[in-house]
Amino acid sequence: MYLQYWLSAAILCSVLDSVCSASVSASASVSPVVQSSPTISYIASGTISSSVSASPAEASSGAISTVSKSISGALNSAPSTITPAPTLTTAVGKSTPTIGTTASFPDVGSFPRDYSPSGLEKLWDVVGPVESPPFTITVVPQTPVVLPSPPPALYPSFYSPNPKDILPNLKFPKGFRFGVDTAAYQVEGATKDEGKGPSIWDWVSRQPGAIADNSTADVVDLHYYLYKEDIARISALGINTHSFSISWSRIYPFGTADSPVNQQGLNHYADVIDSHLKANITPVVTLFHWDTPLALEVYYGGFTSPNITDDFINYAKTVFTAYNGSVHTWYTFNEPRVFCGQVGSYPFNLTYAPGVNISTAPYQCSYNLLKAHAGAVKVFREMKITGEIAFKSDDYIGIPWRANNTDNIDAVERHAAFQIGVFADPIFVTGDWPQILKDTLPPDYLPRLTEEEKKDIQGTADFFAIDAYRTFYIAAPPDGLSACINNSSHPDWPTCNLETQYDSNAGWAVGPAADPLSDWLQATPQFLRDSFREYHKRWPSPKIYFSEFGFAEPFEGVRTPPEIYHVTEDVDRTNYYMTYLGELLLSIHEDGIPVQGAFAWAMLDNAEWGSGLSSRFGIQFVNYSTPTLERTYKRSAFALSEFFKAHLQD
Repeated sequence: MYLQYWLSAAILCSVLDSVCSASVSASASVSPVVQSSPTISYIASGTISSSVSASPAEASSGAISTVSKSISGALNSAPSTITPAPTLTTAVGKSTPTIGTTASFPDVGSFPRDYSPSGLEKLWDVVGPVESPPFTITVVPQTPVVLPSPPPALYPSFYSPNPKDILPNLKFPKGFRFGVDTAAYQVEGATKDEGKGPSIWDWVSRQPGAIADNSTADVVDLHYYLYKEDIARISALGINTHSFSISWSRIYPFGTADSPVNQQGLNHYADVIDSHLKANITPVVTLFHWDTPLALEVYYGGFTSPNITDDFINYAKTVFTAYNGSVHTWYTFNEPRVFCGQVGSYPFNLTYAPGVNISTAPYQCSYNLLKAHAGAVKVFREMKITGEIAFKSDDYIGIPWRANNTDNIDAVERHAAFQIGVFADPIFVTGDWPQILKDTLPPDYLPRLTEEEKKDIQGTADFFAIDAYRTFYIAAPPDGLSACINNSSHPDWPTCNLETQYDSNAGWAVGPAADPLSDWLQATPQFLRDSFREYHKRWPSPKIYFSEFGFAEPFEGVRTPPEIYHVTEDVDRTNYYMTYLGELLLSIHEDGIPVQGAFAWAMLDNAEWGSGLSSRFGIQFVNYSTPTLERTYKRSAFALSEFFKAHLQD
């Protein structure tokens, strides 16, 4: 999912020269259970409720029931019992951490590599107090979940057909994946439970100005304990695939290849995957969705250091080994261009490897990440893991703001190169960076790839996946393209192109706007077919997944639970999905584009990075004011269900 930044230039300038030091409060201590080296399972225990109450509506539909938490794969020895230290507790899902006036981070490289329980606790000290979840047992629902009555038709049929009646004679190809998306940090909660180490986002969410509403993902949807319920709820809609990510710091709390594996993390995801398979839902797994283990940031600067490559490959190998045969579609990285862009921003600017600065960080990150991807795919193939593997691109190519303007046409090419080609060109086409990037960025910004690296990188994707939420017009900077390209001090350098959300004729918006907190997004179904033709022409592949698309309903985040009848009537999101899917059908049948799946972001409301809990993308509402974190289907969920039931082949 996309990330928005909420920092003013003034704040950024004030922190660039800050002294990075940790000044945090200690949180709960953890006792270990030591198994055969190098595996350690960290067990946290405390008092939990033996039951979880359900709302009358969900109780009547069998949506919630409870059992004790069970972990597949018994541990070799009994856990130590501890009494957790006090943790920060606020309204459920609305953790509001104590935030200082300036961001603080330890000097990179100064942190000792202590892989003991006390060493893990010192890493959590960098984050500070963590909110405890309202319950720590896995909820097991009564199945099947019975859907409530669908909403009535919104418009007269002469104006807008029902979802099943949209292009009724066209079907998706056999085996088409009707999916939804989530990501570990954004939905799991239980951020410190069962041996998990902190991620960089656990720290980011506590830095001043980083999150729009000062929320954290400490609890959020608590999918970590509610995954069985969530699987049952999407199964009831007829969804056949769920794309989710694994938290690196749940598998390796310290991140590094020489540190212990957390067996509880491996066991947890094994049960998550098995629960999907039992519900006839295909699991699609992403290894990395932006939540770098915090340990790797304090040890050496995360993805700004070449050290990350071997540690990621080791993590990937561990996960491949654990779930081979159960997972058949893998992503190494989610939206690496967006991730490396965020690395070049506040507060990540406090976490760089020596010699890296806020200007060079995104490109050092890109170089190291590209090598990590290639290394992981090489291991995948050497291990003969069953299935397919790729990474997820994002963004769009763009349309010249003025069709006959040479600068605008060239600006589109720059946008395509910097936003998609930076990773797609080397992997799908040449093995090397786009020429535009090499012509613009000096080697001390963008390290040049050797001939051996090019060979290792090219061809390391079995399919093309694109998170294609929207398409905008692209313009050159007002003073012309050459003025920007030839001046590294230009405010638009190095990309030298401008996204434009309205046309050049009369200033009409390119499409309906999403929530103001997601001002990067407008609904643009009219451009979908052209976009997919361009993706397939530029980065050809035998298979394409429309790996994310979705819409933030305007002002949904300001609604309160008593106004749920407004929240569930997500008209703009429903229209977004129906128009995009109709265009996708035409893209497949009339343009011959080999799209084999479409994945709606998101399965449910979640922590939307810099927007916190205030920008909502879910097809299900989550009531963050209740300890049960009740889910409620929105109109869009029913529309997607009806559409796919009518357009999938048996």
